[in-house]
Amino acid sequence: MRDVRNNRSPLSRSLETPLAKMLAGMIEAAAKRLHPAVLQEMVRDVGAQLGRQAAAEYRLAHHISGRFDRYACARCLEAIGQQFRWEYQASVESESAIRLDVQGCPLAKLGRPEPYLTELGYGMLGGVVADEFGYAKVCVSHQPDMPPFHCTIMIYLHESEESRAVGGILFPQVVDEAAQLAEWQSREKPAERLTPRETEVFRLIAQGFTDKEVATALHLSVCTVQNHAAQIRRKLRIGTRTALVRFALRAPVGEG
Repeated sequence: MRDVRNNRSPLSRSLETPLAKMLAGMIEAAAKRLHPAVLQEMVRDVGAQLGRQAAAEYRLAHHISGRFDRYACARCLEAIGQQFRWEYQASVESESAIRLDVQGCPLAKLGRPEPYLTELGYGMLGGVVADEFGYAKVCVSHQPDMPPFHCTIMIYLHESEESRAVGGILFPQVVDEAAQLAEWQSREKPAERLTPRETEVFRLIAQGFTDKEVATALHLSVCTVQNHAAQIRRKLRIGTRTALVRFALRAPVGEG
């Protein structure tokens, strides 16, 4: 594999000190004005766009055409990690999953954890995989004996019983938002597509509730709420949770 560390794009420098501190400051300022759930989704969406752009640069640099298979995708993720100074090893765990063993990341230079910058990183990974496979679920685990900024990230490439059984962040394939908005505006009763439980989840998402808050309100597990939200987005053909919130505000669910 070509060493990309000495030919880094401007994107990679955006996560390095002092620009990482500037980005952290911008996100902190936005956090004072936006609902946490909306800010979280916005940061993930930005990360997904960065990931797609980095993957496009990787394709050009390596003269790759066509879709990645899971091995090529793992190599791409590893190269992107090098670009952004994110220290991890990528390996194909199974036919439907890629595993990242993370030993360090640019956030360590800040000397403190930055949750929203971490979401930016997860968005990058999800954006790459969702574009290639039409689906991505990013699941992060920290073991008690792991040092700070070390973790294991499992990225599921397809929806399956295994992926549905674990909590994580879903990244559907990117959609044409302009065309999607026109389709939204033509619908009169979107709630007819949803089950009663999905309608309850939909209403709370429209109010800006996080998955955890929805779970508490409805006495469900967070994983169950995430699965309901995924089904709602699939039925309404909506790509992201942020887009779902925008749709809910434009087309509120009635009681009938």
